[in-house]
Amino acid sequence: MLLLASVGLAHPAAQQPRNSKVIFDTDIGDDIDDAYALGFLLRSPEIKVLGVTTAFGDTHLRARLATRFLNAAGRGDVPVFEGPKTIAKSDFTQRKWAEGSPDQAYPDAIGFILDAIRRNPGEITLVSVAPLTNVGALIERDPKTFHKLKRVVIMGGSVEHGYGNKVQPDAEWNIENDIPAAKALFISGVPLYVMPLDSSQIPLEPSRQSELFGKKTGMTMALEELTAEWSAATNHKTPTLFDAVAAAYAVEEEICPTTAMRIEVDSKGFTRKVDGVANANVCLQSKPSAFFGLFMPRSF
Repeated sequence: MLLLASVGLAHPAAQQPRNSKVIFDTDIGDDIDDAYALGFLLRSPEIKVLGVTTAFGDTHLRARLATRFLNAAGRGDVPVFEGPKTIAKSDFTQRKWAEGSPDQAYPDAIGFILDAIRRNPGEITLVSVAPLTNVGALIERDPKTFHKLKRVVIMGGSVEHGYGNKVQPDAEWNIENDIPAAKALFISGVPLYVMPLDSSQIPLEPSRQSELFGKKTGMTMALEELTAEWSAATNHKTPTLFDAVAAAYAVEEEICPTTAMRIEVDSKGFTRKVDGVANANVCLQSKPSAFFGLFMPRSF
C-alpha cells in the first residue's frame, strides 16, 4: 500500500501511453551520457520531446551542443532553451564539438517549461539529468504550475551504493551541485522517480559502442565524435550510461522497478532514506539486460 505524504503521493509505476510528452533537462557537454540519453529519447516512438533545456554552468554553450546534436540526428524540429548560467567546476569535455555549432540566441528555459506545463497540465514528464538548477528555478518562480507536471524523473542521488558501486553512499554530483534545489524538489509533492547511483551505473562496453557507431547514421557519427572527445579529455574509454537509465525509465519503467520511500537531502548533498511517509519512488537495482534490450535496438 502506498502512503499519502503531507506534500503529495509516492505514485506507482504505470505504462506510459504512446507520444508521452517529455522535456529533457540536461548538462550535456561534461560527461558523455547526456548525449546517449538524448539520442535514445529522440529515437523512441513512445516519446514526444517537446524541448531540450540546458542547465548548470555554461548553459549557452550546452545549448549550442544540443542544437548541433539535434541537427545531426535529423531532429532540428526539437527546440532548445537556455537555463540560467551558474558557476561550475566541471570540465566541459566536448567544448570543441559544441563550438562547431553556429552561435545564436536561445530563449529562456524556465519560461518555456512553465508555459509548456500550463498548456499541457498533468501531461508532461520532466526528465532532469543535470544539477537541479533549472528545477529549483521553476519551483521558486511558479510552484503551483510546477505542481502540474505529470512527474519528474531524475538521475540523481545515492542511497545504498556510491560511485563504483561501493557499498557506501556518496554525495552524488547532480544533488551536490544544487542542494537547495534538490531539497525543494523532494518536498514539492510532484510525483518523483529517482534513478540514483545504485541503479544507473551501467557501462557501454566497447562491443556495444562498435555496434552503435557501425550504423553510420548522422546521430551515431555525432555520438562517436563526442565520445572520442570525451575520452580524450577524461582518459576513459567506456561511458557509464547514468543519464540514459533515467531516459529509458521514462519510456519503459520495467527496466528499473521503483520502491516508494522517504528521502531527505542533507546539507552535504547526501540523499538519506529515512522513516516517514514516502516522497519519492526510487530504483535501487536496475535490469541491465532489459535496459540494453530497449536501448540498443533503437535506430540511432
